[in-house]
Amino acid sequence: MKIFSILFLLSIATYAMDLDTFYKQVHTQAIQKNYIKFRGRILTTKEAYDLADTKERDYLKESLILIFSKIYNFIYFNEISGIGLNTEIGSKLQFDIKYYETLLDIGIGGDIKAMCVLPSFDKCILLGYRAF
Repeated sequence: MKIFSILFLLSIATYAMDLDTFYKQVHTQAIQKNYIKFRGRILTTKEAYDLADTKERDYLKESLILIFSKIYNFIYFNEISGIGLNTEIGSKLQFDIKYYETLLDIGIGGDIKAMCVLPSFDKCILLGYRAF
């Protein structure tokens, strides 16, 4: 049983991918319109979405989008609607209130990795940080 456990853990480590590598793979496939699916939804990147025409953007409604950027500024904080912020690449993201302290700690100019729902860039989750 111990040998199986060790082999299983080694196989997971072999196939593990960091977030930056994952982003590159999602982006490459999104450009080719060979979309990766995550929990039944299409996954794309901000750069690929910016290149999409109107018809493609309509197809991508309710899909998920990855945004890897820096925080440009905070738009608002509201206990009901959460936190809104702008990124340096021009995305306006909306996060749940549970991310407030983490986003403040990251601060203006700090790197964020997020996954949001299109087309409104809302219901964002912060990637690479533990959620409570």
